Amino acid sequence: MNKRTLSLVLALLSCGMLSSCIHQIFIQKFTRDEYPGTRPPMVIPDAGGKPAHTNWQKEDEFMLPPSSHLTRKIDTASDGIPYGLPSEFSNIITSPHAPHYLLDYTGIPVGSKVWDPYTRKPFYISRTYTFN
Repeated sequence: MNKRTLSLVLALLSCGMLSSCIHQIFIQKFTRDEYPGTRPPMVIPDAGGKPAHTNWQKEDEFMLPPSSHLTRKIDTASDGIPYGLPSEFSNIITSPHAPHYLLDYTGIPVGSKVWDPYTRKPFYISRTYTFN
C-alpha cells in the first residue's frame, strides 16, 4: 500500500466512513505485536563508517527467526549495502545477512546505517509502518 492510499484510509477511518469490519481488518493488517519475552540484541549504530562499539554477539541457533521472515527479496541501497527486512514486531528488524537474526532497533531512526552484532556487517534500517 502506498503512502497516498494509506493516508486516504486513515482519513476515512478518522471520519467514521469505513465499516467496523473493514476497520478491524485494517488494524490487524498494519499494527505490529510487541516482541514476546526478552527482546533480541540491539543493532550497533554506525559512527562514521565504523561500528560505534564492538559488543559483538556469538551466534546462537536457537535465536534464529522462522523462515517466514525471509520471504521478501533483500533490497540494496545505491552504495550496495542492503536494507533490513521488516518483522511482525514493533522496532524489531530481520538482518539481511545470513543467518538473518532478529535485531532490536529501538531509538534508531529509519534509514540509519547500523551493524549486525552477529555477522559484523552493515545494513540500513528499512522504512516500515508501525501503528502501535
